[in-house]
Amino acid sequence: MSRENAGNGHPTDRLMAVAGQITKTGLRGGEMGVAAAQTIGYRTAMMTAALSNPIDFANPEFIRMGAEKVEAAVEAFHAVATGIGEFGQAWISMIAKQTQAAATTIGGLASCKNPVEIIDVQQRLLADVVDAGIHANLRLIEATASLAAAGMNPAYRKVRANARRLAREQA
Repeated sequence: MSRENAGNGHPTDRLMAVAGQITKTGLRGGEMGVAAAQTIGYRTAMMTAALSNPIDFANPEFIRMGAEKVEAAVEAFHAVATGIGEFGQAWISMIAKQTQAAATTIGGLASCKNPVEIIDVQQRLLADVVDAGIHANLRLIEATASLAAAGMNPAYRKVRANARRLAREQA
C-alpha cells in the first residue's frame, strides 16, 4: 500500500488492499523458493563441471553469485530503512490515538454525575475509536505490509531473473 493511499478510503477497502498485498508477498516468497532451487541446481552443475577444468572457475557467473547478493541486500536495506520511518510514524499515531481515547474516557468518567453522562462518555469513546483508532491501526497494518514487501522485492527480482537467465543459457 503506497503512502499516498494511507489514510484514504473506507476501512474495509483498505483492509482488503492490505490482504491482497500480503497475499502477493506470500506468493512471491513461494515463487522465490522455486526459482532459488532452480538457480542452485544450475550453478551447482556449473561448479561440478568446472572441477574437471579449473579455468572454468573464471566463469563470470561465479562472480555474479556474490555480487548480486550484495546488490540485493543493499537495495533491500535501503527499502526497509525508508519504510521503517513510515512504520514508526504509524506506530506512534496508533499509540497516541489509544492513549488519547483512554485519557478522554477516564477524564470523562471522573466527571460523570449520572448514568446518562456515563453513556455519553461511552458514545464519545466509541466515536473516537471508530474515527481515529481504526484508521491509525489500519495505517500500521499498511506500513507493516509495505515493509515486508520492500524487504523481499529486491531478492525476488534477482532470484527470478537468475532462474530465467540460467534456464535460457542451459537450453
